[in-house]
Amino acid sequence: MRIRRAEDAEEPFFALTSLIDILFVLITFFLAATSFREEERDVQVSLPRADESAALTSAPRVLVVNVRADGRYVVSNRVTDLPGVAQTVRQALSGDGQQKVLIRGDRAARHEHVAAAVRACKQAGVVHANIGYDSTPTP
Repeated sequence: MRIRRAEDAEEPFFALTSLIDILFVLITFFLAATSFREEERDVQVSLPRADESAALTSAPRVLVVNVRADGRYVVSNRVTDLPGVAQTVRQALSGDGQQKVLIRGDRAARHEHVAAAVRACKQAGVVHANIGYDSTPTP
């Protein structure tokens, strides 16, 4: 009878293929189960810069009013006028009395257009209206 010595024994073999397969299945599951929410952004709006950054709101859904450089308003991906902004805000408030509004004014937009959007939101009954700005530091 032959007795095996430790030097004759083979190194233990780990099958990594099945572990990698399980890892890819888990990654695929998490990617499929995760819901991605895209922020509403108007690419034609260039925000002004600010030194400090702070959270604008903690509400999960914020109504975004974009003010373009030429004075046009975009709400829910629709170009509208000032009465249209007020109408859309009123409709949002009818569903949620604490609806928050973010007004994103282009840095080249005239202040009167941004102020008019704020005034329309306040007249529609918005309690929390915020003005968006870019908080990345300038070089």
